[in-house]
Amino acid sequence: MRNPYGFQFYPGKRLPAVCRDGVTRSAVLTGYASGVIPAMVQVTAGGKRRTVSGFVYNSGTLLKVCYPDRQEFAFEGNGRNSDLIGWTAHKPRLAAVALRLIKATAYGRGAPGYIWDFPADHSAAIAGGCRLWYGCGEWPQGGFAARAVLRRLPHELLPRLAAYFDKLGRFQSTPPPPPPA
Repeated sequence: MRNPYGFQFYPGKRLPAVCRDGVTRSAVLTGYASGVIPAMVQVTAGGKRRTVSGFVYNSGTLLKVCYPDRQEFAFEGNGRNSDLIGWTAHKPRLAAVALRLIKATAYGRGAPGYIWDFPADHSAAIAGGCRLWYGCGEWPQGGFAARAVLRRLPHELLPRLAAYFDKLGRFQSTPPPPPPA
């Protein structure tokens, strides 16, 4: 869409732009340019909304086969409050992902009609399921909740998650220490 003067990118237009921390934010253009366009995004820091100034450029990483009429933009903060956008993407902790998968495979959700006898069996089943999902993209006797959790995970996280559940299963299968005398 172009403004009445024929410019496609004009001040005040909002574009979805990927920031350097991997989060897609709405960038508001603040000026005209040929290669990079001055822009600003808003982030929340310390419970307050802050404006980060910088520029937007066409990153060109989106597959043109899937979206031929769509462009992907990146935002680079170089002005005021640019230190509020981190340099690395947020990666969920492995324990948080494991907890979501445990809840998804609990009784009545991931494996309907089945109650795990021992926590170590549950961990071993999830570890085997992670390996199977990593290998061929199938979940054994699982429900939609477990598959929904696994679809959102990066593919390279699954071997680490399987090893985590193996360790958790070994921890759960050891007998508890005797009570003090």
